[in-house]
Amino acid sequence: MLEECRKDNTRAYDVLFNRYSGKLYYYALKYIRNEAQAEEAMMDLMFWLWDKRHQLDPGIQLAPYLFRAMKHAVIKVLTRQQTAIVPLDFAGDTAVEDAAHRLRENELTERYHEKLNSLSQQRQKVFRLSRHDDLSHAEIAKEMNLSLFTVKNHIKASLAYFRTELKDYIDITGILLLIFFS
Repeated sequence: MLEECRKDNTRAYDVLFNRYSGKLYYYALKYIRNEAQAEEAMMDLMFWLWDKRHQLDPGIQLAPYLFRAMKHAVIKVLTRQQTAIVPLDFAGDTAVEDAAHRLRENELTERYHEKLNSLSQQRQKVFRLSRHDDLSHAEIAKEMNLSLFTVKNHIKASLAYFRTELKDYIDITGILLLIFFS
C-alpha cells in the first residue's frame, strides 16, 4: 500500500488511513485523554504520512513506524499541556503571569544551584559534566578515572536527591526540564 501511495494513488492512501487511523486515535486517546487532541494528533500524523510518502523508505514496516511516530506526537501534546497550565489567580493577566513565572523560575534556578552545590564534590562534578557539559557516561568515566557503574550511580543518586529536594517547587517534569536545559 505504501508503494502505491508513493505513486500518488489516493485510494491506497484511503486504505492505509482506514486501516490505521482508528488504532492510532485510540492509542493517542489512551494517553492524552482528550478526544479532540487525540484526533488532532492522529490527523496530523496521517497528513504527514501523505506529505512524506515519497521520502519514506519503501522497505519500512509501516505499523511500527506509525505507532512510534504517534508516541512522539503524544509526548509533544502532553508536554504542551504541562506547560500550558496557569494558576487561576493569574489567568488573563499576562504581565502578572509573566512576572510570576519569571520569579518562580528564578527561585527554582536558585534552589537548584543551591542543592547542586550541596552535593559531594565528586557527585557534583559528575552531574555537571553530564547535564551541563553534555558528556556521555563513558566520557565522564574516562575523564574522572571512574568506573562507568560509579558514574551512573552518581547521576542516579543526584536525580533522586533533586527530585526529593525540589518537589515543593515544581513537578518532576519541570525539574527534569531545568536539569537538562539549564
